Amino acid sequence: MKIAVLSDIHGNPWALGSVLEEIDEAEKIMVLGDLVGIGPHPREALEMLMRDRRVEKVVGNHDKNTLFGTELGPLEIMPRKPHHEWVRSKLNDRHLDYLDGSMVTRIQDGVDMVFMHRHPADCGSRVPYFDSPSPVVLDSFYSDVPGDVLFFGHTHVPMDITGSTGRRYVNPGAVGAQNGGKASYVLFDTGQGPGSVKRREAPYDVQSVVEELENEEPPYHRFIISHFF
Repeated sequence: MKIAVLSDIHGNPWALGSVLEEIDEAEKIMVLGDLVGIGPHPREALEMLMRDRRVEKVVGNHDKNTLFGTELGPLEIMPRKPHHEWVRSKLNDRHLDYLDGSMVTRIQDGVDMVFMHRHPADCGSRVPYFDSPSPVVLDSFYSDVPGDVLFFGHTHVPMDITGSTGRRYVNPGAVGAQNGGKASYVLFDTGQGPGSVKRREAPYDVQSVVEELENEEPPYHRFIISHFF
């Protein structure tokens, strides 16, 4: 089975569209949370995902913030509640129902794969491997999680590290933010040995994202532009 693994779309339909144009060969699309938040068009990004029947997703911290009005997440300098209230105002009940769901999905197809945003027990806090992405740190952090290959997002930083037991840790990077206008994602083929990981980058029009943030003026849009685009 060929699986496209995407994460951190962040309400950016330009980036998402560029990826969807490239992954016709994917039989399944796994989205690792943070579908909304940060970007200017959460509704449009969700509609694109909802139309594609290959998509299965887990919940990220921005999704939870939008659903429940909390302020989960590592950026303490950015009070998130007003921003996510703005995001929620752009969505209807159908979008909110779609946004909710599980924080983890497990698929076994020759390879035992686990998909999550950060960890099955917590989708929003800072991760210990952000500054020290070593096999030892990863093995310790995910010691209570099963699986041969663990896929996660959250940090926006691509990763492909093999732990001391042979388990593989894969972060596809971010589709919609902090990527210099190149949406990062992974193609995983379960039919090739223990699984084949290919990371790709799809260029998108990042200037249009910035212009729409300036037009829409969501809360903290200047901070968002300076830190994420």
